[in-house]
Order: sequence, then C-alpha cells, then structure tokens
Amino acid sequence: MIRFKKVTATYKNKTGIFNINFEVKTGQMVFVMGPTGAGKSTILKAIYKDININSGQIFLDKEDITVCSQKKVSLIRRKIGMIFQDYRLLNDRTVFENIALPLRIEGAFHGDIKKKVKTALSKIDLPKIESSFPLELSGGEQQRVCVARALVKNPKVILADEPTGNLDPNISDEILDLLETCTENGASVLMSTHNFPLIKPRNKRFVELNKGKIVL
Repeated sequence: MIRFKKVTATYKNKTGIFNINFEVKTGQMVFVMGPTGAGKSTILKAIYKDININSGQIFLDKEDITVCSQKKVSLIRRKIGMIFQDYRLLNDRTVFENIALPLRIEGAFHGDIKKKVKTALSKIDLPKIESSFPLELSGGEQQRVCVARALVKNPKVILADEPTGNLDPNISDEILDLLETCTENGASVLMSTHNFPLIKPRNKRFVELNKGKIVL
C-alpha cells in the first residue's frame, strides 16, 4: 500500500530523510520510531504531499505519486486519513462539523455526510458528543474525534503523526486500539512515535530512524 524506494528529502538546514526504503502492506500497522528530529514527520509529509522529495520514488496503492499535479494531490489525499498530535480541530465548529469537513470538501451529499459522521462517532465510542465543541472535550476525546475525522472517508491509508504525544498512557492505549481496529477493516496505518515502551507490547513491525536514516 505504501512503498518508499531510495527516498531522500531534505530541508534548507540539510536535515531530512536519506535513502529511505520500506513498505507498508494492505491492512498492516507499522510504527516509525525515533527521537525528535529523526525524520519521522518528514516521511508522513512526503506521503501526504506536504513536501517534495529530492530523489527516489514513493508509491501509494501501487501508484507512483513521486511527481504529480496539484489536482492529482487532491485525489491522492482522498485515500489518506491524517491524524495530528495537536488535533487541528476547528474550535468554532461542533464535533459533527469537524468530522464532516473532509466529506464537505469532497462535495458529498448532506444525507451521506450525516450517516458517515454518525458511523465514525460510533466507531470511536463517542456517539453523543456531535453537538459539543472541541474545547468542551478532554484531550483524549479530542484525539478520538481526530481519529473519527480520519476514518469518515473510509481511507485506504491512515497517517498518524505522534497522535499519543500529549496523552496519558491509558488514553494512549485506547487510541492505539482504535488504530489497530482500522487495520482489521483493511486500512494500512503508519504511525510516528518516540515512545517505544508504548508500542512494544503491540508486537508490530517498526521502522527506526536516527538522523534521517533507517537504523538497521
């Protein structure tokens, strides 16, 4: 589902990722491990087309997405659900409106939006908060809403950038349970984290980075 082939992507300060090779299969959950600045977020940004790479190739769903037009970027992102550490919820909109936003951007019909948002809320076990605003929720609840927003499109790939970084261990485990459930429904999950003790019990494959390179 995701494949990196000799990918290098650098910033002006010469940090980044260098000659990265790995793959994530359909329905697989893979962790990208490493300290701050190791290049974890760069990998996710390259897949989401937030940054361009210097060299190499990136494949998503068997398609080479290394170089593409802005219109193509929009189509690629339809296959991806994105979860951020800092939530990135719109505080002046309800939970329902936040989760519905990706569907509205795609031009979905109101009836379909309502049905899919309710289904997403049910999956995160928070079916009664659709009229609440983000700041009325706990950090764990806000991150669950972010998971629902990522799931509402039924994406083929979920990218999670340090989604448990601001949460206590029990809530972090609950978020990982939700992401693991996504793989049972066929989605591929790639999650960045610096917290090895958190993911160790999961017994999942991980890619370890240090200074932009894979640690062998």
